[in-house]
Amino acid sequence: MSVSSALSMNKSFRDSAIVLRTQNLGETDRIIVMCTREHGIVHAVAKGVRRSSSKFGARLEPFMLVDFSASGGKKLATISQVVTRRAYAAPIAADYGVFTVAAVICELAEQLVQNDQEAGSGQFSLLAGALSALARRSHSPYRILDSYIARSFSLAGWGLATSACGICASVDDLNYFSAEVGVLCQNCGRGNLVQRVTPISGDTPAYLTALKAGDWETVGTLGTASSLSVKSSRLMMEYAQWHLERPLKTLAILEKES
Repeated sequence: MSVSSALSMNKSFRDSAIVLRTQNLGETDRIIVMCTREHGIVHAVAKGVRRSSSKFGARLEPFMLVDFSASGGKKLATISQVVTRRAYAAPIAADYGVFTVAAVICELAEQLVQNDQEAGSGQFSLLAGALSALARRSHSPYRILDSYIARSFSLAGWGLATSACGICASVDDLNYFSAEVGVLCQNCGRGNLVQRVTPISGDTPAYLTALKAGDWETVGTLGTASSLSVKSSRLMMEYAQWHLERPLKTLAILEKES
């Protein structure tokens, strides 16, 4: 049974979720869009949460990690109980640059899970890890975004070639990058076999490989060259948008690296 079919019945269910975004509904209610561990993307109504007397309105802000109970409806579930597991909203919102990165990550997560419900649990874990790292300022927010893109898109089935040519698997002369497959050798990069080919520096494949593996020591070492990290971020965003085949709305607010 599909997620939508399961939630169309008036049965109660429980799950863990990360709040991706919200939308006001009427005078006191709010629609909550969540990435859940077991039910994919869930749209639910939280009744009365905009009242000052609401018991769990603050728990349903974007970036919060919660456990919740709800009952299914034809289009929207109705939330009945919420317990905070990790309060990421306040530390993320305290820095505008971090906030904008978190917004992009959440939009990416929503699109990826909608496209592949079967990978929902893995995507949920990656999203939770990324928001935790942003809240704790573990690394540069832009490096967290780059790593999240590489790992989440690989989980979704769009493997990013980083250590060998994405066409012929050669490990020599990896001098180009394609938004379609990743790094390319010199022959394939010049062969017009894929679109949107960009020349890259010699350290870029190793840097992208480290991002994909979550090897933060190598990322930190190679990323000291600001030009490499900034250019790699642009490549990763081109890669993400190529496979999503749609523009990301949150890119309009993303605070750019200098």
